Amino acid sequence: MKAQSEGFKQMIKAVDGEIDFVGSPLGLEEFGRGAYPDADPFSRALFRRSFHRSVLMGAAIHESGGARMGDDPKRSVLNKWNQCWDAPNLVVSDASAFCSSGVSGTTLTVMALTLRACRNLATALKGQDRPISAGDL
Repeated sequence: MKAQSEGFKQMIKAVDGEIDFVGSPLGLEEFGRGAYPDADPFSRALFRRSFHRSVLMGAAIHESGGARMGDDPKRSVLNKWNQCWDAPNLVVSDASAFCSSGVSGTTLTVMALTLRACRNLATALKGQDRPISAGDL
C-alpha cells in the first residue's frame, strides 16, 4: 500500500501535478492546501477525525487489480473478452481486471465490460465464428 501511494505521488509530480491529499488505509497525508480546503473548519476537522473509518478495505473504496486484462498471456491473466487465458470458459467480470483505478467509482465500467463479455459469450454460444467487436455494441 505504501509503495502504491508513493508511486501515485511520483506520477503526479512527474507531470507537474499538484496533490492536496492522499488517503489510504495507511492514513491521511495532506499537502499544499490539504483536504477540502474550501470547506468550513468544522467539516474539515470532522473529515480528518473520521477518515480512518471510511477507508477500511471494502468500506468506501473500489478494490481493483489481481487479474489484469491484456493482450499477452505472459503479462496478464485475462484476454480482452475478460476470459482467463488458462481457462477460457472462466470469465472474470469485476474490477480485478483493471491494473489500477482512478478517483471515480468503477461500477459503470465494470457493468460495460460485463455486458461486452456476455455478448461475446452469447455470440460464441450461437455458433458464430467471430467474437463481437466494439462496433457491435
